[in-house]
Amino acid sequence: MLSRVANSIYWMNRYVERAENVSRFVEVNLHLLLDTPMGTMQQWEPLVITTGDQDIFKERYGKATAENVLKFLTFDADYSNSIRSCVKAARENARSVREIISSEMWEQINSFYLQVEEAAQSADMAKLYEFYPEVKMASHMFAGVMEATMSHNEGWHFGRLGRFLERTDKTARI
Repeated sequence: MLSRVANSIYWMNRYVERAENVSRFVEVNLHLLLDTPMGTMQQWEPLVITTGDQDIFKERYGKATAENVLKFLTFDADYSNSIRSCVKAARENARSVREIISSEMWEQINSFYLQVEEAAQSADMAKLYEFYPEVKMASHMFAGVMEATMSHNEGWHFGRLGRFLERTDKTARI
């Protein structure tokens, strides 16, 4: 296997996992806010701290309000760890190795990308409660399609390695 192919499969899976993790962080915070008493300080800055990119956030957005953090973590095209950027990078990696991955994997990652881009174009904050579970489901579907349709060879192992290293990184950050 070429190192270029292994690298693309590794990062494709890592970016999909990262998008899911960011989605999970934000969704949990949104649900916690439903249970907090009115007037309680909202906890948005810890989400940015968990990513390790608080300097970038402060430079671009300043104060950690709900709207700023949601834009930054979800749709900011210039922030490499936003859901939008991660899914775009995963799709680009998939495109570069289309001959290696299954057609079902390509179709899943492409539809995931189109789904995120459509949500980014509307950027309706009221629909975010529906958006984050859809991101998690698309990530799970990608992992399932990969498990079911990709040959369990070196490429498959590099994909799993990327997914599990990203999961380990986020767990360690928490």
